[in-house]
Amino acid sequence: MKNQLIIISLSMLFLSACASKEKSSENKIPGYNSKAVSVNSIAPDRGLADPHVLIVNDTLYAMCGHDRDWNIVDFCHMDRWELWSTANLTDWKHELKILPTQTYIGDEDNCWAGDLATKDGKYYWYFSNRNFNTGVMVAPSIKGPWKDALGKPLLDKGIAKTKPYDPEIYEENGVYHIIFGVSQYYMATLGDDMISLADKPQKIIVQNEDGTRRPTGDKPATFKRGDWYYLFWGNRYSMSKNLKGPYIYKGEFIDGGHGSVFEWKGQWYSIQENHETNAFYRGVQMRPLYFNEDNTVYIPKNNFEYPLPGRIYDFKHSTQGWRSEKGTSLIRNEESAYIYGKSEVAGAIVASTPFIHTPIYLCKQVKIVVKNVSGSSSIKLALNGYDDPTRFTRVAPQKVDWNKEEWVEVPLKKTDEWQEVTIPLTQFKTGKKYLHQLALQPTPNLVNADWVLKSVIVE
Repeated sequence: MKNQLIIISLSMLFLSACASKEKSSENKIPGYNSKAVSVNSIAPDRGLADPHVLIVNDTLYAMCGHDRDWNIVDFCHMDRWELWSTANLTDWKHELKILPTQTYIGDEDNCWAGDLATKDGKYYWYFSNRNFNTGVMVAPSIKGPWKDALGKPLLDKGIAKTKPYDPEIYEENGVYHIIFGVSQYYMATLGDDMISLADKPQKIIVQNEDGTRRPTGDKPATFKRGDWYYLFWGNRYSMSKNLKGPYIYKGEFIDGGHGSVFEWKGQWYSIQENHETNAFYRGVQMRPLYFNEDNTVYIPKNNFEYPLPGRIYDFKHSTQGWRSEKGTSLIRNEESAYIYGKSEVAGAIVASTPFIHTPIYLCKQVKIVVKNVSGSSSIKLALNGYDDPTRFTRVAPQKVDWNKEEWVEVPLKKTDEWQEVTIPLTQFKTGKKYLHQLALQPTPNLVNADWVLKSVIVE
């Protein structure tokens, strides 16, 4: 009995220490809110990007672009926009879609980023026609029906010395501004009708602390907190006391792509796109946003967009882009969430999508959960990678030759029950810093052999 009491006491002490450590870590976050919501993906495996939000009554609406499919290997092909809503930030509902054919764009996969606004009971959607120009739609309700307000661009080529796309709308004291461009941002005032400009676009100056010019990315986003205006693009941001600038570059923002910042029940949030499936079939994450005492953005120690730095394939919602590369079928069991097939040839290969852009140098191993239904003696894994993250779309191949890749083979147990196989990344001699694509031979030496995969996790 005495020993049992000692064990219980030690257990409670251990749990208390863990809780104290966790609480201590939370206390380092300025203004930490234990009730703040964090969402890895508002609509898993949906291919959403460019989330831009508007709060209407007690509902948050996000208009997102939609990536056409996960087998794109050259560019962002976006075939529509989708409107999603939530009343609690956790549960999201698909409301509607807008096709490019409903605008002057026509039947082209050019549905790039935009922004929402509302005035006098009408709703406006300012949208990009790829990186060519910007148009505007209008609706009597956030849920439509939406129609092209002009039938032509609102911002067209030549309006400023930048590409006139990726609009951001900012309202203050009843005056609406539109910000747009790439590398150099411009701002103009919208007319009272919301579908014209009241003045000529002017440069927004963004500079470093020493006064030198700081180039920006595309898709600006703006919000105001206290006396400060924040201008951010992707995972970088700047600050100013004046909406029109100049802005002082501050550095790193919450890691992710295009997005918006909003305040919900006293808590600030960042909603951004990420590389959920790959670089061309993305997802939308939402994170609490905190601020330091000097009003700069608090950046967490592990500042990674979802699902980085690892990669999780659990097939809960889809095949997650996995496909047959050689000599096998690939089917997803919807009810039990796994993929399976039959190897018609020895060395049959299944692979993930390419362009997954994962910093594998921060990972340790790959875990595979497999059911060895054919009694294979082993399973093989190959990784294709690259070293330059800034040019990954150029240095990573559109088509990997798996015959030239290094394969690591590990044994399987002779059982048809689920089993987990762990492959340390140190077993690969020709490793690269970033993972482009991974492949498996589920039954390396068998022909006409069934295989089943439950999950593949890079961690």
